[in-house]
Amino acid sequence: MKKIMIFAAILCCLATLNGSNTAGSIFFADSYMLRASGIEAIYWNPAKLSSSSHHELWLPLTDFGIYVANNSLDLDTYNYVVSRDTLNTEDKERICRDLDGALRLSSGGNISLFGLSWGNQAISSSVKFYAKGAISEKFLRLALYGNTEDEYIFYESNNNASSMAYTDITYGMGDFVIPWIPEMLPQIKAGFSASFLVGLYSASTEDYAGYFTNDIDSGANFRQEVNLRTGIGGYGFKSMLGVYSEITPHLEAGITLDNIFGVISWELDRELYGFYAAADSIYAANIDEDIIDTDDFSEDIDTFSTSLPPELRMAVMYKNRLGSLSVDWVQGFRESAVTNATGRLSFGASILPVPIIPLSLGVSLPNSRVPLKVSYGIGLRLKKSELGLAVQSFDSILPGSSSKGIAFAMNFKIGFR
Repeated sequence: MKKIMIFAAILCCLATLNGSNTAGSIFFADSYMLRASGIEAIYWNPAKLSSSSHHELWLPLTDFGIYVANNSLDLDTYNYVVSRDTLNTEDKERICRDLDGALRLSSGGNISLFGLSWGNQAISSSVKFYAKGAISEKFLRLALYGNTEDEYIFYESNNNASSMAYTDITYGMGDFVIPWIPEMLPQIKAGFSASFLVGLYSASTEDYAGYFTNDIDSGANFRQEVNLRTGIGGYGFKSMLGVYSEITPHLEAGITLDNIFGVISWELDRELYGFYAAADSIYAANIDEDIIDTDDFSEDIDTFSTSLPPELRMAVMYKNRLGSLSVDWVQGFRESAVTNATGRLSFGASILPVPIIPLSLGVSLPNSRVPLKVSYGIGLRLKKSELGLAVQSFDSILPGSSSKGIAFAMNFKIGFR
């Protein structure tokens, strides 16, 4: 029964469904800001939109990436636990050893609809979805071990869920030279992109509170109360500003600020769902009585907005004819379904053992919210088209049974005059 409770809770979070701007970032574990070119540049650094000998075209569903991950359970642990009839202390500690306050889950991705770049401009559209969920370590330990303490208090910071999906129509321009830079300094270029957003759905924990206490005088007492706000159908806007400079013929640096004025207003179907359960003074003598009070409700609510907090990214990249190395730092201004308030550092490398077959490697260092990510990719680069496939492992050097998550990506672009 305890195993069912634990994994049912996990599946609930996964079913709600943090995603990448484009599939290309999965090839380099998110170290991609200075690597994106053509159509992709409007999502990463529109300053790099520049004139070229050919235009680029995205076809529907040919650029996509998807992932699912958590901070604690690898595939080996999951398979082991579900194969057991009962769990001993060692099994339970195996589940809880990497929780770090909460079991945190995330899933997301992006799918291209269309895209076109020409000169220093581009327009594109894609579908993006993001989701996060957290279950308190105290809650899981209570389910596994029973009450070993007199009091358990649960907070929204470690018990929450949020998810969102939207379609963007994005236009960008770049390659603008910033004037009045002294001639002895490297030239700096700037660009911008603006996105009209069509909200598909949104769901997030609005309020949560819970506790469980147990003592001789008052018996067992518990309370769980949660409100979930949902929205279907909406519209919004966000924009990005970016600059970059080719410091030397082989070294580039850039900065972007994303989600400027980012917001989605939910208009069509808006509801607030609530659930409440409580019991007071439970003793062994009355355990068979109807002692749990429950209540739930749903009600229509007014139009509400979901903000997309700004996100700052800084990157440098060294490149030559044999390949390239890059470093990216990204910092969200606030925690949300689409951003992390904890900064993260990622590294990317590309080598060309054969000029038309680029190989990629990426490593994103772990933090308190995101596990280690390691990416591997291979591509086929012809004169006017490019195809690539990538896989990414979470908290494991290689994808497999020790991974705590997995991601897949494919990108395909066509060039034409």
